[in-house]
Amino acid sequence: MQVYIDMTLLPSDDIGHHFLWEKVFQQVHIALVENRDAEGFSPFGITFPEFHTEKHRLGRKLRIFAPDHAAMEKLDILKWLARLTDYVHITSIRTVPENVERFVRFQRLQMKSSPERLIRRAAKRQGITVDEAREQRAGVQPCLTRAPYIWVKSLSSGERFRLFVTCVDEERAGNPTFTPYGLAKAGTIGALPYF
Repeated sequence: MQVYIDMTLLPSDDIGHHFLWEKVFQQVHIALVENRDAEGFSPFGITFPEFHTEKHRLGRKLRIFAPDHAAMEKLDILKWLARLTDYVHITSIRTVPENVERFVRFQRLQMKSSPERLIRRAAKRQGITVDEAREQRAGVQPCLTRAPYIWVKSLSSGERFRLFVTCVDEERAGNPTFTPYGLAKAGTIGALPYF
């Protein structure tokens, strides 16, 4: 990744921090979906420069990386965030510094936290009734996390869900495969510069 842009959320008295994250990230997601490759992956990766694991916060900044200047111009993020310009500051395209010492991979953390959803899913997959699936899963505790998240609406299913985000430190940069959320696909190798 050679270039990046920074976005800083500017919450106000009428628009709160979490609501603004949801609206901004939804537009970023749409932009990434519109620019994905034939396999459905994004050439753009994201980081959260103010991410804080212990405080369970994303912060107010989002950084989008692109392989080159032309790709970032094609993304045209200003077009996608046009109606939110009062609430987000977007920098011009910048070159990634050469002396970066830390590399990270932001990934989606998928939690199995809804017992009823898991029961319905097991029933459908195994071709059994919901009551039989409930009996099978009796005593199974949901997995919970305090990881930071953003509310997102899926473009494919239309469902609204929490997109939990986790950060993994890596020794060196690379080119992981990115999802249409700009997060590194699980199991891929590589990371983005973190500065």
